[in-house]
Amino acid sequence: MILMVCSVISCVDDYTDANPPVQFDAPTFRISSSGSNQVIITTPVNQFQNMYSTYLQYDAPIEFTVSVIDAPGKVASVSAVASVPDFGSVTLDNASVSALVGKEAGEFKFTFTPSALLPDESDRALNLVISVTDSQTDEHGESKAKTTTLTVPSNLVSCVSQDLEEGLYHVTEASGNIDGGGTYTLDDLKADGGVDEIVVSITKDRPGLYTMNEVTGGCWPVYYSGRANPELKVDFCNPTIAGHEGSVTAGAAPGPLRKFTIDGTQNGDGTISITWSYERVDAATPANPAKGSYTLEKL
Repeated sequence: MILMVCSVISCVDDYTDANPPVQFDAPTFRISSSGSNQVIITTPVNQFQNMYSTYLQYDAPIEFTVSVIDAPGKVASVSAVASVPDFGSVTLDNASVSALVGKEAGEFKFTFTPSALLPDESDRALNLVISVTDSQTDEHGESKAKTTTLTVPSNLVSCVSQDLEEGLYHVTEASGNIDGGGTYTLDDLKADGGVDEIVVSITKDRPGLYTMNEVTGGCWPVYYSGRANPELKVDFCNPTIAGHEGSVTAGAAPGPLRKFTIDGTQNGDGTISITWSYERVDAATPANPAKGSYTLEKL
């Protein structure tokens, strides 16, 4: 009988080794944030999981919420790190982490503090890497934890505002001077260009960054059609508009290259006011170079 019992126990052990308990699924979670200094782009993968990318404004901390939708193996630990420490730091909210550990669902928070805007005002790319690990064990009580990790491509930018409407705008006011000081008005632009209306196109490249198909409000195509068209990028930090550093030069080698200064604002009535000027990068700028101001209204 003893031999039979031992044989049965051995068979049970063999069966258990050959058929270990089925593991639970890995944790599923989502991320969110709020505030005017960030934008999260969400791309659904399936009904349970999303992928993300973010645009984060320099200089201001951003609080993220990680919502654990389902962790059947119960949460054991979490982490959030920045792939490029020089571009910003991550701080976990320890109270929310402690409240989540041991649970199948819940949330924790972390704060990402971007670095200061660099002198060249350029964009910076990094990843926010977020992980949630459960507390599953195998039949012998040894850890067999599962971890879900999301790598979130992130961009540090100077502006993330999105309220500037894309599309065609017509110029309702314009004034300025051409090279040498000769002045012009909107009526001059229409008459000299042989058109009834001056139209400018604005398109969004990403949150806070827009392309204007012509930044002089009609002056360049009317009086300088033989020169490189100043189709340039602008930053929109609601309500201000400014040329995007590194993307405000028109022309190509051997030149001459012209760097434009663009400043403006979106007004309360939805119109846009712009002032512009230019200087040559690789040659002497003409005396009293062309400059002007104009107002845009959405068509």
